[in-house]
Amino acid sequence: MGLVIGEDRQAILIDTGVGQRSGRQLLQMLEQQDLRLAAILNTHAHGDHVGGNAYLVQHTGARIYAPVYDAVVLEYPLWGTLCMFGGADPLNELRTPRFAAQPCKADVSVTEGTLDVAGVKVQAVPLPGHTASHTGYIIHSESPASPQAPQDVFFTGDILAGDTELNNAAISYAYSITQRLQSLEKLRGYSCARYVLGHGDIQYDVDALIDRNIAQVTKVLDMIKAFLAQGPSEASQLFQAICKQLCIQVRTVKEYYLLYPTLHAHLSHLSNSGEITHIVREQRLLWCLPDAGQLRSA
Repeated sequence: MGLVIGEDRQAILIDTGVGQRSGRQLLQMLEQQDLRLAAILNTHAHGDHVGGNAYLVQHTGARIYAPVYDAVVLEYPLWGTLCMFGGADPLNELRTPRFAAQPCKADVSVTEGTLDVAGVKVQAVPLPGHTASHTGYIIHSESPASPQAPQDVFFTGDILAGDTELNNAAISYAYSITQRLQSLEKLRGYSCARYVLGHGDIQYDVDALIDRNIAQVTKVLDMIKAFLAQGPSEASQLFQAICKQLCIQVRTVKEYYLLYPTLHAHLSHLSNSGEITHIVREQRLLWCLPDAGQLRSA
């Protein structure tokens, strides 16, 4: 989360955390600093980033800015849990604030471009991959002492995992691996004074961290291809093998449905790029390398 102070003590929040409790805490913090909440800029619509929205809008009337596709999930949270559960009516265990926040309508559907929010110049930068329209925000400002040295701050949302997350999670959630890799490379094109991650410490240079994120993805992609070199496999077999190799323990339904869709994001990336393919045999969807021998023997 982030806080930006605009004109006339107007406050701008970047995301609002998990649940109504987060909203209450944020409002208390703003009141203690004599700030009036004018706007909330959401990077994406996952419950741990928009959970305080509804409470804050109810108590302050703040305007909500959300990326165009995520705005739909924000207003209709069922779409988020439905997608996690493969398009079917989701399990009750997934109907939690972490996966489905209180509904809240976006006032502004954000696309690429510059916004004027409470007198602050904000650049919306699409960084899809974590979600389909995940967006980062650059807060433009200049140092009065040195106008030629911009003090821009880039709120990157969840597209870039921090060191702690990379150390603790062998696989980071992604809606699209293809888009995530493109967005990570896109980040290299920006030069800002600070980068505020959705989960992690403030960064002053992100090149090395981008490399670590890409390496994590590449490692999993290579593992999938190595496993499929042994023969065709169902996704469930791949999932079990990769979790074992990376020492991942899946203990809950929530953990499962964060990781299993991410595996499919890796599979679709490899398939769409022609590195692997898929066949349907005996009521099973099998993934395999694009090798005629494998296809005949499946």
